[in-house]
Amino acid sequence: MSESIELACGIIMPIASMPGYTSEHWQDVKQIITEATEQITEFSFKTEIVSNSDGEIDVIHKRIIQNLYNSDVIVCDISGKNPNVLFELGMRLTFDKPTIIIKDDQTDFIFDTGVIEHITYPQDLRFQKVVEFKNELSKRIIATYKKSQSDRNFSTFLKSFGTFQVPKLEQKEVTSVDEILLEEVKSLRREFTSIKNEFKHTKKIEIKKSNHNSNIQELRKVISLYFNETEDKDSPKTILEKNDFIYFLNEFNIDAKSYSKITILKIIDDAQMEYNLPF
Repeated sequence: MSESIELACGIIMPIASMPGYTSEHWQDVKQIITEATEQITEFSFKTEIVSNSDGEIDVIHKRIIQNLYNSDVIVCDISGKNPNVLFELGMRLTFDKPTIIIKDDQTDFIFDTGVIEHITYPQDLRFQKVVEFKNELSKRIIATYKKSQSDRNFSTFLKSFGTFQVPKLEQKEVTSVDEILLEEVKSLRREFTSIKNEFKHTKKIEIKKSNHNSNIQELRKVISLYFNETEDKDSPKTILEKNDFIYFLNEFNIDAKSYSKITILKIIDDAQMEYNLPF
């Protein structure tokens, strides 16, 4: 191995179950990405999901931003078009640093990132196709990293739209790099809200069109969507008493009063366990 310095390969991807995907599926995808980086002999990469922390829960958002900014290369899986994933991808592209986008063969391309070449893998993770995907991903990581180091004009995203004059840091009085990143996050948060609303609208249509024979099944699906969007870690009893939760159910024409309290509490508890959100 010619490089003794360990480089950082960050991963942006879903980790919790969502419609059409299980949490076990995402664990398998993460393993595939990790194995792709381990195949690289020219460089040594440490591969971690950007949201991983050492236990400092109170600074997790700061850690995510730092990892998004500092990673030498980022691999982002947009399969399923998870809103959190798209938000983190938006931040990374704003930094205009080496980014590789992957997706499964069941997910459509996203218009805004269409200028970036995507690597596709089979959603069913068929062995032979996965082997080919890992080889291609390894080559792309090496090529992208080398290009970013050798080309002063390297750009993953922004320069695809023309030439931009980026102000130098000394042109603006700031107290820390964190302050600059915070301003970027505020801007991206507004875009994220728009994406999230579109995602929510799509899920509403999917739920309304589903042909479930059981109202309980519909209730389970809506509550699962609630945790997918909020990651609420309060106790089931506290959640049931929240106006935001009741309002969320009402958006899908679900009246909580038409179900027994015990039934809803049990479904909330099951959904939290599914998303690994124990209160």
